[in-house]
Amino acid sequence: MEAAVQRLAIATFLVIGISHIIQPRLWARFFIEIRDRGESGSFILGFIHFPLGVLIVAFHNVWHGAPLVLTLIGYSLVLKSLGYFVFPKRGLKTLSRVSLERSWEFVVAGIFSVALSGLLFFILIRQS
Repeated sequence: MEAAVQRLAIATFLVIGISHIIQPRLWARFFIEIRDRGESGSFILGFIHFPLGVLIVAFHNVWHGAPLVLTLIGYSLVLKSLGYFVFPKRGLKTLSRVSLERSWEFVVAGIFSVALSGLLFFILIRQS
């Protein structure tokens, strides 16, 4: 089960990362539209991050070695979701940074996401 969750995370971070790199302005517009929904927009972000996080927490609860990286990511996604659900105004404050002029930040996030996917892939291969 842990290997399946790792493969799911690898694919998710790779696809989302590539999309961030290729379509940063579209991602910026997406988050601007979510922000324009007000506090319910914060809930939307919570619902976006929660499923992968809770799946990792439930089925990849590994607290030793390199696989610990994915477990920590899972818990951080759950905590991030909790923040958006419990403190929606704080979530909106975070979203206030998003603009088309700063869409290059999505490229940086995409590079990080692709690199994370590569790291998780390396960990998976090393375990096999």
